[in-house]
Amino acid sequence: MKIDCVKPYSGSVYTLLVVCIFAALACAAATTDAEPVSVERQHTWWAGPGYWNRRHAAKLKEIAAGPKEYDFVFLGDSITHNWEGWSERADIDVVTNAHAKGVLKFPNGPGRVVWEEMKREFRLLNLGCAGDTTQNVLWRLDHGELDGYKTRGVALMIGTNNGESAEEIAEGIKAVVRKILEKQPEAKVVLMPIFPAEHSPSAPRRIRNAKASELAKTVADAKRVIWLDFNSAFLEKDGTLSPEMMPDYLHPLEHGYRLWRAAIEPVMRNVLKSEEPSLKKSN
Repeated sequence: MKIDCVKPYSGSVYTLLVVCIFAALACAAATTDAEPVSVERQHTWWAGPGYWNRRHAAKLKEIAAGPKEYDFVFLGDSITHNWEGWSERADIDVVTNAHAKGVLKFPNGPGRVVWEEMKREFRLLNLGCAGDTTQNVLWRLDHGELDGYKTRGVALMIGTNNGESAEEIAEGIKAVVRKILEKQPEAKVVLMPIFPAEHSPSAPRRIRNAKASELAKTVADAKRVIWLDFNSAFLEKDGTLSPEMMPDYLHPLEHGYRLWRAAIEPVMRNVLKSEEPSLKKSN
């Protein structure tokens, strides 16, 4: 849903104030609307045509054939998706070729080795999808990706692909949290700030995302929603982001996923300590 939030206007101050209030509410609502990725947007250089529909269908199939209980679901965009990478041949071929040509700065699934190591201890489901905004995640959650099973925890990091203001992005993140709690009432959410992007700490995108994360943080109550911020682990002492950590200044390589694992595993274990018998991992 796209809304033009600024329009020319002439009239009384009172009427203008009313118009501005409703416009602001409409803009905020836009970030909390569930939106699928249009067919046009599914034609891109970093995945095969129709990648989003294909990924969603594959995840619904995985859920239908998989266990009815998970320890943790990881939810987000390409950064979460890259824990396991693309699994469909049409996408693997595009990503592999783009990486070989140097157009794509990371291989398919840079976090895959770490993900497989984590799966030795935890029952995990990856619901990351490249290119997703908060609106796209809400659509996926409304269309089956949190249905048909129980999970004790959901790890959420989303928002870097949104193009709205920090305030609007924060509202979108909080809407995703609310949707998770609605769909999985027994689960706890581990909410993370948007990971740092761009080389410089003064980059507008970095500043906007940091502000959005601080605003979204207010949804965390340390009970149902746990705040986990380890963004400093990705950065140099001067706050810059190195290409060795994220070669495109957005997507981590394997070392970054190891830092993520080190930060989140203790929290995951704490969540699972209080789990109900029906959700305990079988030996």
